[in-house]
Amino acid sequence: MRRILLGVAFVLVLLTPIVLAWRFGGAAARSSSPSTGAMELVIITPHQEGIRREFAAAFSAWHQAHYGQPVSVDYRSFGGSDIVRYFEERQKTTFPKTGTYNIDLAWGGGDFLFDQQLKKPGYLEVVQLEPGFMKEAFPEPTLGGLPLYDTDAKTGPSWFGTALASFGVVYNRDILRYLGVPDPMTWRDLADPRLAGWITLVDPTRSASARQAYMVICERAMADAAAAGRSEADGWADGMGLIRQIAANARQFADSSATAPIMVSSGDAAAGMSIDSYGRSQSDAVGADRMGYVEPENATIVNPDPIALVKGAQHRELAIRFIQFVLSPEGQALWNTRPGSPGGPRQTALRRLPIRRDAYADMSSHTDAVNPFKSASQFNKSNAREKTFGILGDMIQYSCIDLLDELRQTRAVILQSPRREELDRKLGRFPLNETQALARAKQWKEATVPQRLALQRQWTDEFRREYAALRAEAR
Repeated sequence: MRRILLGVAFVLVLLTPIVLAWRFGGAAARSSSPSTGAMELVIITPHQEGIRREFAAAFSAWHQAHYGQPVSVDYRSFGGSDIVRYFEERQKTTFPKTGTYNIDLAWGGGDFLFDQQLKKPGYLEVVQLEPGFMKEAFPEPTLGGLPLYDTDAKTGPSWFGTALASFGVVYNRDILRYLGVPDPMTWRDLADPRLAGWITLVDPTRSASARQAYMVICERAMADAAAAGRSEADGWADGMGLIRQIAANARQFADSSATAPIMVSSGDAAAGMSIDSYGRSQSDAVGADRMGYVEPENATIVNPDPIALVKGAQHRELAIRFIQFVLSPEGQALWNTRPGSPGGPRQTALRRLPIRRDAYADMSSHTDAVNPFKSASQFNKSNAREKTFGILGDMIQYSCIDLLDELRQTRAVILQSPRREELDRKLGRFPLNETQALARAKQWKEATVPQRLALQRQWTDEFRREYAALRAEAR
């Protein structure tokens, strides 16, 4: 008996850190080994392991050369939405007592996450970098009208873009040939009925980057509506309707943006939505003859990937040095230089686009010969069109994820109906426009926890009844 109890205790000791990491939606990932005299920096980030490891090692070496001490970087790996929850929980508990979130920097996840979800609630601190350095890093403050760093004239910058990201479609050429479907070139191609059960998508309530990709579809539809003389609020319903038609083809909604390209490359899915770096990396890994990545023409965005000093940071000076390193030519070279090249990463090609314009002066050692400052189209994301970003993921959850089986069944029945074109257009038109969605966002924000549970049931039931009515019409 005593041996059994000791065995149980041993297993519990092993499992405790895993359980704690699961409870808080992320895990600690120390990417540079502690050493004697090393300073410690704590960063919360959704970035993949290769980025964490390469920047931790390079920064430690840079800091040793400039300040005489190595640095141990302690990463806390969370998804974008979980980062927000992390700060929300501790703002009510830990921070009032200690004056710190036990985090020095937040890094990665898109400008909306930083500008609206981290800056506005007061989780970030303004940082004034030397004017000459800022002019070198950001000779122009915008790209396609989109700010590359926080340009708040009243307070000064709370966040700085460190790399650029766009979104596109990854696809498996072998599977598409088998299905008799041409390579997808647009978002709408993912709604092709022949791809039913062959699309992989990502849960926008778990991934901020996935939510941004869905937002791109809505913003493009809003711009199209305005060009046709309709309201952008009306166009938002078109975009959300297209998302429903794409979701009707979904095999699953994964938790991480990195999952979709992997599933496509393995043949578990024919196509999916992806961040550019994931799509290009996976395509190169399996070969361009088997897998492709494309950004829909004039229907994607170039989005900054920010970094910010967290309020109450315990290693404030060191954190600012990290920001300076990431924005320096040395830090920027890590993003898209081939491993082993001078100034490049040691092991992993990061496949991200640097945010400094001068990083594109010589692209001979770049893994991707892409210059976003030249290729950016006239269309880009707009803060004015992103008012629904906060509620977008919830609307997709209630209409698509929670009712995925019913949504699949509904479109299958519609496509067998003599009225298929008419009814598929109905499915492709969301029952709420942007104005109505914003009203629901306000209602949700003001609701208590029990009220939110009731609203979730109510809204899900509304979509369930809509789908049932469409199936009845089709039959």
